[in-house]
Parts: sequence; C-alpha cells; structure tokens
Amino acid sequence: MGDLQQKYLLMFENMAQGAFYQLADGTLTDVNPAALAMFGLTRDQFIGRTSKDPNWRVINENGTDLVPDQHPSMVALRTGERVRDFTAGVYNPVTNSYVWMIINAIPMFREGESTPYQVFVTLHDISERKLSFQLAEQALRKYDILTNTSMDGYWEIDAAGRIIAANETICRIYGYSCEELLTKSLQDFDAIENDEQMQEHIARIMTEGYDRFETKHFCKDGTAIEVEVSTAYIPENAAFLAFTRNITEKKQAEKDLLESELKFRTLFETIQDAIYLTRAEDGTIVECNEKLSGYTREELIGNTTAELGLWADIQERLRVVDLVKTHGYVNDFVATFRRKDGSLLQGSISTNAFPLGDQTYLLSVVRDITERTRIEEERLHLEQQLLHAQKLESLGVLAGGIAHDFNNILTSIIGNAELALMRLTPESPVQENLQRIEKAAARAADLAHQMLAYSGKGKFVVEPIDLNRLVEEMGHMLDVSISKKVILRYNLSRPLPTVEVDATQLRQIVMNLVINASEAIGDKSGVIAITTGCLECNEKYMKETWLTDPLPEGLYVYLEVTDTGCGMDQQTLDKIFDPFFTTKFTGRGLGMAAVLGIIRGHKGAIKVYSEPGKGSSFKVLLPPSARAAELYNERDDAEIWRGSGVALLVDDEETVRAIGSEMLKELGFEVITANDGREALDVFKSRKDIRLIVLDLTMPRMDGEQCFRELRLLDPNINVIMSSGFSEHEIYRRFAGKGITGFIQKPYKLSDLSKVLKAKTTDANETLLKQ
Repeated sequence: MGDLQQKYLLMFENMAQGAFYQLADGTLTDVNPAALAMFGLTRDQFIGRTSKDPNWRVINENGTDLVPDQHPSMVALRTGERVRDFTAGVYNPVTNSYVWMIINAIPMFREGESTPYQVFVTLHDISERKLSFQLAEQALRKYDILTNTSMDGYWEIDAAGRIIAANETICRIYGYSCEELLTKSLQDFDAIENDEQMQEHIARIMTEGYDRFETKHFCKDGTAIEVEVSTAYIPENAAFLAFTRNITEKKQAEKDLLESELKFRTLFETIQDAIYLTRAEDGTIVECNEKLSGYTREELIGNTTAELGLWADIQERLRVVDLVKTHGYVNDFVATFRRKDGSLLQGSISTNAFPLGDQTYLLSVVRDITERTRIEEERLHLEQQLLHAQKLESLGVLAGGIAHDFNNILTSIIGNAELALMRLTPESPVQENLQRIEKAAARAADLAHQMLAYSGKGKFVVEPIDLNRLVEEMGHMLDVSISKKVILRYNLSRPLPTVEVDATQLRQIVMNLVINASEAIGDKSGVIAITTGCLECNEKYMKETWLTDPLPEGLYVYLEVTDTGCGMDQQTLDKIFDPFFTTKFTGRGLGMAAVLGIIRGHKGAIKVYSEPGKGSSFKVLLPPSARAAELYNERDDAEIWRGSGVALLVDDEETVRAIGSEMLKELGFEVITANDGREALDVFKSRKDIRLIVLDLTMPRMDGEQCFRELRLLDPNINVIMSSGFSEHEIYRRFAGKGITGFIQKPYKLSDLSKVLKAKTTDANETLLKQ
C-alpha cells in the first residue's frame, strides 16, 4: 500500500464528518466510523445495503418521509451533478432519535465515461444546531405566549424612546392598532414628564437595570389614564422591556374608599338601572340617578312619583308599597313606567324598606325589561310554530304515505278504465259506467293530491305565473262561489314580479281563502278584498308569519285576502292550521292545513291577523321569480304519441305493473317488468335492447333513487322516467343535474304517459326509442 493511499485511509477513517461510498446500483461499499455512529449501525450492517432498503428511515425538514429516489446520493448518481448542503434526518436505532445532518454527494467518473460509477457522500451532524434552533423557537414561543396572554400591556422601547414591539393588551389600553403604536415614541404618551425629565428617568433605569413607578399616560382619544410601569433595561439589545398596567380604576377605588359620598355618586351615575330613594308615605323622591326616565336629577328630586306620572298605573305602585309593608321587600315586580316624553317601558322593580330617623324610606331599583319581554314573547311564538310544524310534519308523513298507496290503486283503476273505453264501441251499454268510474277515480285522485298538498309534497307543475292574471282569470269562478250579499273587491298592484308556482295549487289557495272569507261574513252584507303587491320583509316580519323553515329577508310578492266577517279570537287563531280543526260543519277541516302545506312546498309563508267582530286578513308571501311569465296551457294532444322498442316497467305494486304494461304496449313498446330496484338491475344487465325504463321512486329492498344511480353507472344514456305520487318539484329537486329523462305523477292515464314520453325525450333519445 502506497503512502498516499495510507494517508487517505487514515484521513477517511478519522474524519469528524461522516462519509461513505455508494455504487451506481445504490449499493453501499465503504463507510467511516463517524457515519456509522450517526446511523447507529456496525460496518457489517451498513456495507451491502442500498438506498432502497426499507429499513432506512429518512425524513425531510418538514417531517415528511424522504423517498429513496430523492436521497442525495441517488440524485447525484442519476443526474451526474453534485448535490450540495441537503438537510435531512436519519433515524438512529441506538439513540431512538433522528440525527439531523447536512449531506453533500459528489459523483465520481471513470476516465472517458460520462456516467458516474459511484458517489462519495459526506455527512455533517447538525443535531445540536437543530436542537438549539428548536430551543430558540420554543423560547420565542414562550415569549409570544407570555406577552400576548398577559393581562398587562407589554412593549419594548429603544434607547431613543421609540416603541419597537407591543402586545395586543397595550393596544387596547391606549386605543391604538399595533401598526399605529409602532410609529409612536414614549414622549407621545407621557402626561407628566417633559423630554428632559424623561431622558433622566431613562438614564436612571439604564444605570440601575430595573424600576417600577406610577405615572399618567395619554390614550389615543386624548384621555389620561394612571398606569403602573415595571421596566428593565437589556444592554445586549439596548432596549427597555416594560409591563404597563392600567390602574385608573384601582386609583378611583382608593379615592372612593376615602370619599364615601363620591363612591355613592359614582355608583348612582354608572349603573344602567334607575335608582330611586323615596319616602314611603307619599313617594317623594329624595335621591336618584338620571337613568331611564328622561328627567334630570334636578327635575326628579323633591317631586313625587305621582306628580311626575312615572307609574303608568298608580295602582301598581300601591301594590308594591303593600308588598313592602308586608314582607319588608319586593323583588322583580313587573310594572309599566312612563318616561318624560310620554313613551312607556316595561320595567322590573325591586324595592327594600329601611327606617331612617323617624321615617321609612324605600330604595328602589328599576330595570328596563322591554327587550327581554320582547325576546320572551318571540321565543314563545317560535315554540308554538315549532310545535305546529312538528305536528304537521308527523301527520304529513302519514298523509303522504296513505296518498302514495292510494295513487298506486288509482293508477290501476284509471288506467284500466281508460283502456277499456278505448277498446269499446261507442254503442256499448257499459261505456257510461266506465266513464263514471273514471270520474269517481279522478275525484279520488284530487283527494290524494289534497293529502299530498297537506304534506307539502303535492303535485307541483312549477312555472312563472303573473299573480294578477291568475286572480283575474278566477274572477267568474270566485263570484259564483260566494254569497250574493258579498262584494268582491280587487286591489291589484301593477306591474308585479312573477312567482314560480303551481297554478292549480295557487288557485286552490285563493279559492279556499275567499270561500272561508265568505262563510265568515255569512248571510250579512260584507266585502272581501283581494290585494296583490310587493313587500320588503325583514327578519322580524318573517318571524311573525306561519312558516316551517327560516326564510331569508328580502322582496316577496304577496296575495292578501281580507274580509269584514266575524273574525276570530286568539284561541281559534292558534288552531286554524291544525289538521281537521274546523269552525264549520262536521266533515270539513283539511282546507287551511292543505293551504299551509302548499305554501310550505313553495318556500313561502302566510301571515294571519284577526280580531272578533273586526274581520280577518290572510297574507300569502311568495318569493319572486326572475323568469318571464308564461301562459299555462293544458292542451291535450289530439293524437296519442307512439314509440317502439323494449321498455322496462319497475314498480312494487302488481296492479301498477299490470296497467302500466298495457299502457306501454298500447304506445307501441315491448314491455318487461320488475317489482323492485334490485330485480330491475338484474333484468337490465341481462338485456341489451332496453331503450326506456319507467321507474317507481318508493320500493322495498332497493328504492328508485338508488336503482337510478346504478343504472346510470351501467349506461349513462339510458332513458329513465321517474314515477311517484310526490310532486314534480320534489322529484326534480332530488334528481337535479342527475339526468332523469322525465317524470310522471301517479295516478296517470295513457294520455299522460304519452305526453311525458313525447315532451321529455330529445331528438337523440327519441331516435333510440324508435330503433
């Protein structure tokens, strides 16, 4: 071995820095003792390992794992360029800790080759430096916590008196923001010392190192406060550290202890309640403050409460006096008081009697509880609304469930009757019987729709409607529905924003309200006024309405029906929206509950005002629409639309499947059926020729919503018509943006199904249906 090689080996083995060699394939070939100590490994454990060995635990400075390909040695081997000063932490199993090091990786090349055959890596242990940084950060953190959580103000001041740091407390004490405070110097605050005196004070603190003293400082608004300052000088930073405490209140308290009269006056003037010291026999005011009444102290003292009219009801004062005579005190007696300007306030008065000399005096404290009373009344009102909403919700679930099953039965009845009529000759003697069946089933369907309207999930064909036009079109129908002695008066505001509503449901609301108003007038002469307009509603106004969910403030379109009828007392008002409550003959009572359900379904509210003998007013509030009004036209197509291909009908009711299959066949489809969502998926997977699916929403095992999601995963372009007794509005809200082809409301007829298939299929989809 040559001298040069021997010297190199000695240097390699005795380097203070760690070092090792690594071949191009990542194998570690040589290592010095310093590196082994850093890794906590023996030479045998180190030699032969690779950078990709899963036992290595290397982390970045931010604590994330350093992947093997990003190790400095691997980067240098891959790029052929030197990696300088890369910081990482390597886990040492001996010390059970990470050793932080700066790594340099130098690629080594054979003569004539451009790809390194190995890399030389040096490791510089910076764990102590890292620990020092961490300790420094912890110290800084403690400093921040100490200064920013202290109840005392803290600031740092340089030798020239400039403020160089401050906490939030001192900003609050002086009324400045932190940014403003850092532009100030100590001279801007001191209210006692001039510049020369302040410099002498600073010099003394620098000499002695610490001082505590009291002084006066100015705040931002110009007020002077008394402060206690504890300060120290730090020569290394040439700065003063000072804690400042606002002792103004403390000083005031000390003065109050010495001057009892001043303390008494301060109490009177700072308390927010009104305080009166009166003679018990006649109510003459001996002492008081100037709170609540609007009078000055001079106007109050020497007069009696009766002369000033402070009690709105003098009997309430006499009641308080009697209670005090009996018990010696009275607490929280609620009474009404009158201010100097004549306005009234609700007050809670607490009074104690005590003898002074040969007379008895009353010390009374009056607290304004007007706002508290308003909040309590509002709370009770909201509780009543909540109880009513819960009652409606539970009964709505029942009504909706019954209507759902009822609609399935009616679908079969109406469908079979319609198909039978189509297949009969006009001369058939049973044709009239079938038509009667159709009419009876239609009336039953209307009842089911009313039950759904009560539940808030009725059939909504939502469109932009001009409320004025709808009311005008109903004019003749309203005229014949009310008493001949009643005058129907219209007050329609124009122009009026359109509202997104179901025209049929809104007509039901108008009809119910007008007929109720007519019946409230009875056989007497009277007036029913129908008024429309716009109203800007704030939060307070909306809380006074009948609603189930909080509605936002803003502009609302309203329809108001008022009458000059008998009116209602509060007990009746509290129950008018209860299901089956009625003031009419037995068998009525779902009308107003259905009205509330319809309004709730349209995200609206209703406000009711009535007094016995003064008539009633019902104001329906609806959110305005941004869309233009469109005429609602229920034109029946003369010709039934027909398609072709395979249709899958999914419904858990056998009767619905039977009649639905016949209808689809009548429209030209080949029909297969499934009785729930899970069976529908199995059928769809087994058939590649299904072009249309009519899918019920409510089914056991797998409902329509889940089945629809699975179908869309199998074929995103499949045409799905949802079927339910719930409203179109409810269905489209639930399936918004999910790609349903259309919706048909139960119970439905052949013509209804034909319309939906014709209107809801695009040209591309229709082509698919007719393949």
